[in-house]
Amino acid sequence: MCRRTPRSVVGDDKSGNLTVGALYNFNTETVNLPAFAARVQLGLPTGVNSKGVNPAMTGVITRSYGRWRTHLNIGYTFLGAPQGQERSGTYRVVAAISYPLGYPMSFRDTIIANVFTRQSDLVGQRNPTGVGIGLRHQVSSRVVFDAGLGTEFIGPSDRSVFFSTIGLSVGF
Repeated sequence: MCRRTPRSVVGDDKSGNLTVGALYNFNTETVNLPAFAARVQLGLPTGVNSKGVNPAMTGVITRSYGRWRTHLNIGYTFLGAPQGQERSGTYRVVAAISYPLGYPMSFRDTIIANVFTRQSDLVGQRNPTGVGIGLRHQVSSRVVFDAGLGTEFIGPSDRSVFFSTIGLSVGF
């Protein structure tokens, strides 16, 4: 979220946009091979001054080391209707580690820490780069709730120092 008025928010993640997505696991992790998955998303123009549908694709690699898991996500978002100096698409890279809380008695909660960078929304801006921490709570075998906080230590100066996110995932 920007410090500017919501009507000037740029990029694919405009204030109030709704995003829907699907994740497909190609394989489970083996001794020699990490788990591979792909996520596709659609950002729907429900937000302030939002135009066009923004499709995104992300590759996900996960590898376990004991109870710790490492994750690498590499993705690209296509901006359906770029405005002004907005890019027509942006890449992002996230590296994360996760650890189950309450192990071995419970597997419902997982803490996740990450470092990320993504291409700036506007041509000529610095790429936002930062860190985040979050909690994933397994509500049921098919429902997961996520919440997180983060900060950017590199990036455009007109952005908020901290950000937060919440999510709900339902398996089919």
